[in-house]
Amino acid sequence: MKNSLVLLLLFVTTILSSLLLTWWVIAPLALALTYYNNVSTSAGFVIPFVAVFLAWLLSIYLIDTGAVSILLGELFSIAAFATPLLAAMIGGLLAGLFGWAGALLAPTSNGKNK
Repeated sequence: MKNSLVLLLLFVTTILSSLLLTWWVIAPLALALTYYNNVSTSAGFVIPFVAVFLAWLLSIYLIDTGAVSILLGELFSIAAFATPLLAAMIGGLLAGLFGWAGALLAPTSNGKNK
């Protein structure tokens, strides 16, 4: 239950904060949410990765008119349908690494770090 709440909260805050702030705001969000909710280290990576991957993929498909996908596809020599997936994967990887760091830094019940 706690993990699904963290996933939903990170998904919503990623979408809302991306409207006003820069793209890298996902890093402190993932770190803070996994630190304060004291998730396990494996969930500390997977939850932010999935939440940001889905949030960015949804945002790209709703906002992008297709021109960016075509230009990036030509620039990196990949298919245009793969560029949103690649961008969402990069954002998910960044959030996952910072979420993992937050989970590792969170104190356990015995007062030591994990």
